[in-house]
Amino acid sequence: MAFRAAARCMGVALCLALVGCGSGAFDVDASTAEFASQCGGGDVAARATLIKLDWTGGKTSIYPDEQFTGLDLYLFETTDGGTLGDDEEYFKDRVREQVETVFCDSTAPKIAVRQARNVSGYLGSTVYLTQSLSLLGGSEVGEGEFDPCDRDEDNTAVVYGEQLRQLAGVLSFDEWVLIFANVTAHEVGHMLGYGHVNRDEYQPPSRSLFVELMLNGHTINELTRQQRFMEDQTNCPDLSRPTARRIERPILACPSMHADDME
Repeated sequence: MAFRAAARCMGVALCLALVGCGSGAFDVDASTAEFASQCGGGDVAARATLIKLDWTGGKTSIYPDEQFTGLDLYLFETTDGGTLGDDEEYFKDRVREQVETVFCDSTAPKIAVRQARNVSGYLGSTVYLTQSLSLLGGSEVGEGEFDPCDRDEDNTAVVYGEQLRQLAGVLSFDEWVLIFANVTAHEVGHMLGYGHVNRDEYQPPSRSLFVELMLNGHTINELTRQQRFMEDQTNCPDLSRPTARRIERPILACPSMHADDME
């Protein structure tokens, strides 16, 4: 029961899909054209938004005085008796593909997701995937800057790997891919200006296999399932609000739900 209660309070999200929208070094025009081609059209003239995944740690705009440690994938056990560190680069690229693909099925801006080592010198927002626990305590697995209308190109977010490891325990390789991608994609949503959606206000779509990305809480069971981006939000939710950056904090109150509610 303690594990389930902790999982209910997470205030993050999810995603999926086994095909990516692109890979390799970042080029704005090439990545935009690639997105339009693989995600079903769109205005190729529009610029792509760059999201960098940094697995090595560092300092963020959220906690500028805190040095976050890099992720140690050898600590994450898989159901086949191995660890994520046994095929580290493949795991990282699978996560990258999942994060990018979730935005193919949305009205969000065009998103190009790259590993940070491949895009040095390019301005973009960064998600730090760290072994550190949240400084807020509790069961928070991610935090991100909230940027209405995606006005800033250099937002930051953090995904707390150690918290995910403690909550999830031992999973299959594919389930670990989904959990890291889902939480990352949720925080990317905040950086684009999307807020949380309360579960009691959410009307499930006809595609019942999906649990929408920006719900304010998910169970571990939901984090290992397919996701899509919330299509009924605008990335410019309220133009009357101040444009100064703020942090989208996780919702700390546990929603009343069962781990299998969305089955």
